[in-house]
Amino acid sequence: MSTQVKPTSKKRAAVFLKAVFQALDEAGGSLRLRDVLDQVERRVELDDNDKGVYAKTGYVRWQSVLHFYSIDCVKAGFLKKAGGRWHLTPEGRSVMGKPADEVLELAVKAYRAWKASQAEADPVEGKDADDKDPGAVERSLVFESAQARARQEIQEFIEAMGPYEFQDLVAALLRGMGYHTPFEAPPGPDGGTDIIAYQDPLGMKKPHIRVQVKHRKATKASREEVAALRGIIRQDREIGLFVSSGGFSPPAIAEARSGTVHIELIDLDRLLELWEAGYDKLSEEDRGLLRLRRVSFLAPE
Repeated sequence: MSTQVKPTSKKRAAVFLKAVFQALDEAGGSLRLRDVLDQVERRVELDDNDKGVYAKTGYVRWQSVLHFYSIDCVKAGFLKKAGGRWHLTPEGRSVMGKPADEVLELAVKAYRAWKASQAEADPVEGKDADDKDPGAVERSLVFESAQARARQEIQEFIEAMGPYEFQDLVAALLRGMGYHTPFEAPPGPDGGTDIIAYQDPLGMKKPHIRVQVKHRKATKASREEVAALRGIIRQDREIGLFVSSGGFSPPAIAEARSGTVHIELIDLDRLLELWEAGYDKLSEEDRGLLRLRRVSFLAPE
């Protein structure tokens, strides 16, 4: 992959990144890498040069240019990448009103400052300050692409689960975190409670956790649903946990943060983060619900 980015490529990168910032902002701040790329294609008129493919690596030119300069945006704190997703930070939102070229220049300066702070930095006289180590950039692109593909496969596997399979997955996660789950709702009306979790086998320690689980691919949990969970929590002994594979609407998030009873929200991304973090603590039976295998990559820049 050639990383000798021409001035024209830098101008195009500013346009691509502007589209990314707008798409992330409109989506609530976070998108999967696949959706980030799809949004750029929808918002930017790509020319033949943009759509060209590097003969050596097979990477599409505009995607490579976007990735190249997204590294600067990450170092500037405008973007965050994790778990195959891109996130717009508060710092990123704060510069959205500036011209695209100006935002990119701020990011490039931040990258230069970061690079200069590295002990191993060894500037080469006459080398463009925007240059990045070709191998490091390619590793970063390979890593991010592989991570996004893996996360997408996992997400599709979970989305294909039935509602009670997903409920079992949530209960398994709680057990992996050290909780006991004496109650899991059987099929049928559940009265708003899908799981009860204790800190100890007999429930002597408080608080207990009353869990509501919603498994809907593209439907966010509503404010009313979160409020309904709050309404059945026994305030003297319980806190709430709402798990929604479809995420949460802004009013639902606001509802969870209001009131005196603590209600924790877990969407699909956070559930996967917790599952991966606690995977080694799961029982063999519980691992079978979502079995993962770790693959090592050389750490990207």
